[in-house]
Amino acid sequence: MSSYGVFAQYYDSLTQNAEYKVRSEFISGFFNSENKSDYHILDIACGTGTVAKYLSDMGYSVSGLDISEEMLSVASSKLRAPLYKSDMRDFDFNKSFDACICTLDSLNHLENTEDWQRCFESVYKSLKKDGLFIFDVNTVYKHNEILADNTFVFDTDECFLCWDNELIESGKVRIILDFFIPIDEDRNAYQRFNEDFIEQAFEIEEITAMLENFEILGIYDDMSKNAPHDKSERIYFICKRK
Repeated sequence: MSSYGVFAQYYDSLTQNAEYKVRSEFISGFFNSENKSDYHILDIACGTGTVAKYLSDMGYSVSGLDISEEMLSVASSKLRAPLYKSDMRDFDFNKSFDACICTLDSLNHLENTEDWQRCFESVYKSLKKDGLFIFDVNTVYKHNEILADNTFVFDTDECFLCWDNELIESGKVRIILDFFIPIDEDRNAYQRFNEDFIEQAFEIEEITAMLENFEILGIYDDMSKNAPHDKSERIYFICKRK
């Protein structure tokens, strides 16, 4: 099994503090829909599909997109919805959506402004006129001060995870995940898997400049209608296709 396969397998148990239900309800509060089943949403970088599942349970018509076959495999076990394997920087559909969402700092996995803009262009092409684009991002503050060069440890019934961060430069963090999976019931031996990736954060002004094809309806601190502050760790952008 690949290391990313391991990540997908244990992703849900390691992100239980993400408040998926509350997050999904917060996002849905921005949708303009009289008939939810006719309101089509594309969940970009949908991962294991938890947000998509909650939105689908609310009655919305949801599709998911992710580059990882392992993540999509987990998502397919949760919900009946169209799921597509595709790069978030370059996707195209033969239909348009009422809304596109991208949650839980998925955009931060794109390492430069060119990649962010490619994603935004794909979103623009996939939205109906006046369609909504809702996404959240980790802030520069979070990368510099919270993740930084710190290490976090997660010990669950299923696995042991060492989450090691390396601050490369302001806003850019290398995240190294070491999974230790028990291979017997008594946990006398473990199998180790490794995954590493880079997350890039940008200042609000830089992100705003990349959204030239969108009208920005609001920029909020995480799951609130409050303005971001200097210690915000996650912020939401609520945008509309021009």
